[in-house]
Amino acid sequence: MCAGIPVGKRFILTVKSKQNQNPEVVKKLLKQKISPTEMKIGISTFKTLKDGRILIEASTKEEILLLSTDINAKCGEELEVQVPQLRNPRLIIFNTPEDFSVEGAEETIIAQNPELELQKGDIIPKFRIKTKRGTYNLIIEVRADTRRKLLQTKLKIGWLICNLDDYLVANRCFRCSRYGHCSQD
Repeated sequence: MCAGIPVGKRFILTVKSKQNQNPEVVKKLLKQKISPTEMKIGISTFKTLKDGRILIEASTKEEILLLSTDINAKCGEELEVQVPQLRNPRLIIFNTPEDFSVEGAEETIIAQNPELELQKGDIIPKFRIKTKRGTYNLIIEVRADTRRKLLQTKLKIGWLICNLDDYLVANRCFRCSRYGHCSQD
């Protein structure tokens, strides 16, 4: 939400030239070979990015998939199409038992929390972190609908009832204090 205006879900794809052509040439090629009116697709954004790629935005995921297959079919040898995929959210489970392993975490959580109606594959345990106090936290990756279910409850793991929250880590450079990269990069 920005300045009181709700932001809808964006469905985008990017197009890049395989022969490192100018973005204006790529735009011209797309306009010549692809017709959104014949495909009955509404394009809401068609612009050039700083790195030379072309950004195309539509209102639904189906329109983006239809457009990407059409671009691949008609311009596949000259252009490279990429539809970005969203990452699954990660959650942190606080204060897990010491004998609780990453390998058996999914089965234990599903077995001890039947009221959540979780299926195998809904939770993907990633790694454990030992805190300064000597307790262990578990990081899991879940789908968006599973995340909503889990954040409303507490998990029963072994003899403990564990809280959980979103696991957000900001990647920050030690040298310049900017975000998005580390000092080695």
